Amino acid sequence: MQRTLMWKIALIGLVALLLQVPVEMIRGLVLERKQARDGVIADIARRSSEAQKIVGPVLYVPWTRRSIETSTATDESGRSRTSSKEKIERGQVALLPATLSLDGRIDLQQKRRGIYTTHLYSLEATLRGSFVLPPGLGLAEGAGTLEWGRALLVLGIHDTRGIRDRVQLEWNGARPAVYPGGVEAAGVPAGIHADLGALAVPGAAATQEFRIVFSLLGSERLDVIPVGATTAVSLSSPWPHPSFSGKILPDGATKLGPDGFTASWRTSHFATDLAQLHQRCVQSRQCDAFNQHSLAVAFIQPVDLYQTVERSVKYGFLFIGLTFAAFFLFEVLKRLPIHPVQYALVGMALAIFFLLLISLSEHLGFAPAYALAAGSCVALIGYYVAHVLKSMRRGAAFGLALGALYGLLYVL
Repeated sequence: MQRTLMWKIALIGLVALLLQVPVEMIRGLVLERKQARDGVIADIARRSSEAQKIVGPVLYVPWTRRSIETSTATDESGRSRTSSKEKIERGQVALLPATLSLDGRIDLQQKRRGIYTTHLYSLEATLRGSFVLPPGLGLAEGAGTLEWGRALLVLGIHDTRGIRDRVQLEWNGARPAVYPGGVEAAGVPAGIHADLGALAVPGAAATQEFRIVFSLLGSERLDVIPVGATTAVSLSSPWPHPSFSGKILPDGATKLGPDGFTASWRTSHFATDLAQLHQRCVQSRQCDAFNQHSLAVAFIQPVDLYQTVERSVKYGFLFIGLTFAAFFLFEVLKRLPIHPVQYALVGMALAIFFLLLISLSEHLGFAPAYALAAGSCVALIGYYVAHVLKSMRRGAAFGLALGALYGLLYVL
């Protein structure tokens, strides 16, 4: 008797292990559906606007230095000959703002394609600040004649397709025109710029103030590079589930709630070393460290549908193991022989639960889909067990126990 029981337990364990094959196949299906959803979201972003990064504004002033270079050479006859030629050096001065503040309001809009949905955000932002122009724009003195080119104010925007409406720029009370395109040294190749004309190079430090108003469409995430010597950023949105990331986190004034969030950041070059990183970006085109020094907010779904379904599938062995344990107890206590094939049939019904769950949840949501899939499997298995155990009462009791198990695993 003891030996027969051990063989029965071994067979039940083998059946439970074999049932992991269809469960893993369903898990692969969940991953496939998740990848399909991610592909649709990425395609929507490609066709509208991707995650945005704001860099700047940065002031670029090109310069040209012309000088006469002389050289003396001795020919074969021993005579010295002096020659001269013009030497031309070109470069640009890149200045970051002394003060910078960004105030923004972010609203979310839903985009749907088939059974998949994603969110795009719309940012209404105002940038304010000032540049302190050092004497001679900080360029070291040298021989020759120095010529200054037309100054450009550049605002780097990762995906310019997201720019909505006209960008408004005020520079010391004037309203220069804004054009698409940035400059290569700005760290972000795309963006917008304004031609400020020839700046009066100051002999002493001078302050120039600016104000930029713009609307920007993006998806998933917003990054801001705090380029100001002192930078203050304030963002608000009705989205209740922000995820703050980047090198800098919001300060203590952040508020989170079901009605949305309000977050603020304050930082300086003492904390970020961005002035040196930007000079490296301008001079040697090594801009990775500069671009990574951002503050960011992502608009996430805290409970992802496919993540919850995958968690349920991970509990598949627990579903099957506990159900088989209850089945085995009925068999031992009631002395009713149950064939391993009947265990396999019950296990297949449990596996079908996960298939129903992924199929229904894409249309109904996780909770209603779980209730329907669990109810269907409990009814099917309870009806089958009632005939296996030759008692409707026992079948109903087994169904209630199985329903309680599904309820417990839902809470988990």
